[in-house]
This record gives sequence, C-alpha cells and structure tokens, in this order.
Amino acid sequence: MTLAASTAIRRIAPLAGLTALILATPALAGGAPDKPGETWELIRDQLWPGQEIADGDAIIDIDTPVRAADAAIVPIEIRITPETGRRVEKMVLLVEENPAPVAAEFTFGEAMGPDVTLSTRLRVNAYSNVRAVATLDDGSLVEVGRFVKASGGCSAPAAKDAEAALAELGRTKVRDFGREGAPTGYREAQVMVRHPQNSGFQVDQVTLLHIPAFFIDEMTVTLDDTELFRMTGGISISEDPALRFTYRDVGATEMKVTSSDTDGGIYQQRFELQTGS
Repeated sequence: MTLAASTAIRRIAPLAGLTALILATPALAGGAPDKPGETWELIRDQLWPGQEIADGDAIIDIDTPVRAADAAIVPIEIRITPETGRRVEKMVLLVEENPAPVAAEFTFGEAMGPDVTLSTRLRVNAYSNVRAVATLDDGSLVEVGRFVKASGGCSAPAAKDAEAALAELGRTKVRDFGREGAPTGYREAQVMVRHPQNSGFQVDQVTLLHIPAFFIDEMTVTLDDTELFRMTGGISISEDPALRFTYRDVGATEMKVTSSDTDGGIYQQRFELQTGS
C-alpha cells in the first residue's frame, strides 16, 4: 500500500464544498474507544483486500484526546508491544474521515527493536476514528482505533504566514533524550522538520483561492547509516512534522534525517548523538 492508495480513497469521505485536496511532546491518557462503521470497512477492503486484521488491543495502545483542543494539531502516541519473538515491520496510521484517510505509512528497521513507541500530531477534519494497523514479521495484521472529536483540521489556516514558513523550509532538528525515560535497552529521540504541510483545503485569505497541497511525502531516519524507519506521509500530518520515538540502544554515534516534499525539495541533516547518557 502506498499513499497513492490513500489519495484514491478520498472519495470515501469527501469534504463537502471543497474541490482541492511545536514541538511539544503529547501528554495523553487513553482516549475514547473506536466506533467501527462503514468507513473502516471500505478502507480495510481497499487497502487490505481479503486479509484478516485481528483486534490488537493486547499489543497496541493508542493515546489520544477524546476531544481535541485544536483539530489541526491533535497529539497521538502509539505503543506496540508484540509477543516475544515477533517484531513490528510496518504500521499504517489512519484518520478515517479525513479526505485522504492514510496519514502515514511507516516501515521499521530492526534497529527500532521489536517494540515500537512513536508519537506525532495529526490533522482531524471531522469526528473520526484514528486507527493504527500494524504488520508483524510473520505477516499478521493487527489494529486498534480511538474515536476523536475534532473538526476542520485539514482546512485550518497555517500557524505561520507563508513567507515565514518558506524562510525556514526543511530546517531539521533532532532532540536526543538518551536513555532517560526510555525502556531498558532503548533510547529516545524526536525529529522535527519545518514545513507548512499545506493540505490543499486551506484558503488564502487574500485571494480566497485554495492553497495548493505541499507536504513532506517521505522521511527516512538512519542510525549510523542503518535505516531506523521510513515514513511515507500525507496531508494529515500537522504543520512542522514532529516524530518522537524509541530505538535500540546499540551505541550509535550519529542520526541522519532525510526528507522530501511534493515539490521535489530534499532536506538532509546529520546529528551527533550523546552516547554516554
């Protein structure tokens, strides 16, 4: 599955009346149970036709707000802890009622470890299930969802004006949290990229025309040149994408972040890690 598939299923939940397509750590506690319905069934049948997707409550925790304070920056934290001997290979993050439901697709390298802990911020356009579908290394699929009350996230205006956003375009930062607060044998870091993440649904307040979609479509994070994870992103990742995650403590000395956007921009930066902390 690719983001081409996510664009293809925009018709599942169209946004009436429109024709175009921070860095703080989330402080969350649970979230409302998901509300299975027709949208999830349609997405599942299009993206995973004929495949069984098991209930993942035993291994996946998703923390979201029940009601978002700001629909354009909804925090989410996902923790996936498969049974012993299994590893998480992929994860698809969905916002079911968004115009393009696939927010991001992650492919995890072995350096992430068997478990995955990852947080970010999403745009939520209407009351919706936010769902994580994980693929384990034996090919099995598991999923968990949470229901979030939010609306208007995809059409909300940018926090910064266009000139300010372009002046910092692609500026990348890594916060190295080290071992503190991470599970035994793991370290924690946060990757942040300055980018407006225009959804295609926002309106220029001067021209009253829709601002063309312009967003990070791929991000790769490597650890001493070994791929940690790759993200294929879409319009549902909030302005100035920020990803916080844990990874295996293997004594790596460098982290490299490479991002590309839908206009062909490529942004790359290397960061020295504090191996002693």
